Amino acid sequence: MDNRCIIVGTTVTGIYVKTMAMQKCVDPGKATITPVPMAHTSISGTISTTNIIMANWQKAMWESVVNRAIRTLASGPFASHFFSATSTVGGN
Repeated sequence: MDNRCIIVGTTVTGIYVKTMAMQKCVDPGKATITPVPMAHTSISGTISTTNIIMANWQKAMWESVVNRAIRTLASGPFASHFFSATSTVGGN
């Protein structure tokens, strides 16, 4: 079967799954719409600061802060929404 993504703006918001009865019909109103599996949802971002003290932190300090944020996400009220989380810290 052929699956198609539902995209709103630049975000994949769902997966359109054609059924056997609708092989030639592409009508999302009659299709089975499934959410994007958590294993395939990615959130990324960049943190920058102009605070002179934080700007001079070593890489190990930033890794500690980011890892604490990951632990908070894993154990907080949104924990059930995360399949896994990783972090990468660049810089000095």
